Amino acid sequence: MLAEYLGRHEIELPENPRVLNIGCGNNVKWNYLGVTGFLLGRGLGLPHYVAVDLREEAFGQAKEALAGLVHFIAADGRQLSRYLEGPFHLIFVEHPNLTTSPEGPKIWRQVFEEAAGLLAQEGALILTSFWLNDHIPAQVALERSGYRLVFSGTNRYPGKSFDTLETGETLEMEKYILIARKKRAVVTL
Repeated sequence: MLAEYLGRHEIELPENPRVLNIGCGNNVKWNYLGVTGFLLGRGLGLPHYVAVDLREEAFGQAKEALAGLVHFIAADGRQLSRYLEGPFHLIFVEHPNLTTSPEGPKIWRQVFEEAAGLLAQEGALILTSFWLNDHIPAQVALERSGYRLVFSGTNRYPGKSFDTLETGETLEMEKYILIARKKRAVVTL
């Protein structure tokens, strides 16, 4: 997935890039392995990988499995800058729950604004979701949070299907993907 989407949108990573995974949960184990394999395959070394989730219980198993490889932080994503300094070259947000509560869009917009402050100008944020009801609001929230979308659509490499809605839509891990970059600063003379 990274090879296609980063390459297609001319996103180049430096050697040993800094990677941030927001809302990581225990699935960070697979994300870390995927990112590391991608980087090593391109001779870019190992990432400096930071994983953040609201509560330590959310990533407890992953923290044990990835001890010494990933720096884990239990923190509210709306306050990332209190715990981290940028720049990060790649930021992952997997399955943000924008529509499960009335507060969801506001909360995630604040998270995206914090992440924008940590993202390198040449970096990218990759957001995946498993249903359209989170994909579209995520797109709007990212655009309102200082990003420009470079890709939004169905992921050619979705994960496992785990449910079907009454509407007939299948829920799949990483079914939809958004790739965003920081808006370029406007220079006035």
